[in-house]
Amino acid sequence: MEQRIDLKKFLRILKNRAVTILVTTLFVTSIAVIASMYFVKTSYEATEYIIVGKEQNENSYTENQELIRILASAVDLIKSPIVLNAVRTELGDQESLKELEEKISVQNNKDSQIIHIVIKESDPERSKRIAYVVGNVSVQKLNDLLNVKNLKIVSKSESDISVKQVGDPLFNIAIGLFAGLFLGIGLGMLKEHLDHSIQDASEVEQLLGLPVLGHVHVKRKEKNLIPYKSMQRGEISVKG
Repeated sequence: MEQRIDLKKFLRILKNRAVTILVTTLFVTSIAVIASMYFVKTSYEATEYIIVGKEQNENSYTENQELIRILASAVDLIKSPIVLNAVRTELGDQESLKELEEKISVQNNKDSQIIHIVIKESDPERSKRIAYVVGNVSVQKLNDLLNVKNLKIVSKSESDISVKQVGDPLFNIAIGLFAGLFLGIGLGMLKEHLDHSIQDASEVEQLLGLPVLGHVHVKRKEKNLIPYKSMQRGEISVKG
């Protein structure tokens, strides 16, 4: 019974504070729309794959350990200044090593011979270009410095690299809508908590411990006021 009463009270609060909830929801949603359209740039991810070594024999412990060592070295070398400087030279870019490094993510799943080079950029074609160059330069440096021969990249050209969009403006707007709705409900509950006026007869019964015998609906009458400027001195206006 108490849960039913609490639910009715909650619904009454939503009804009484509907304006607050609606205004807050529209305000937060508007901010999300503006941010998604003008401030949050759409990003793209291009992924290049490097295959390290050849298929290994499960009984060859030495070869497996060697493969693990090569994978670890490859992951460290790809984001090193040696590779990044060579990539900058080939791309002909003026961006710093730090900016280029922030765009690169190197991943290697457990027990996998494949290294994922993920490039995050605002331009899809440029992301493919960087991914392809990083992959080629990394293979070249690994061959030269570590004498690792069993390396190859999957993509034969930039057009073979897949690109996917990261972040959806509609998804951001949906998040803003739900965030505004919950914030509006929270503000409505707060205003209701701070409002000490009596809203219905049940509150009177709870406060006084007496039953309510009836309701009196009082309507305010609008008085016909005569503007002060319209009356001349000495005039008296009487309305019946």
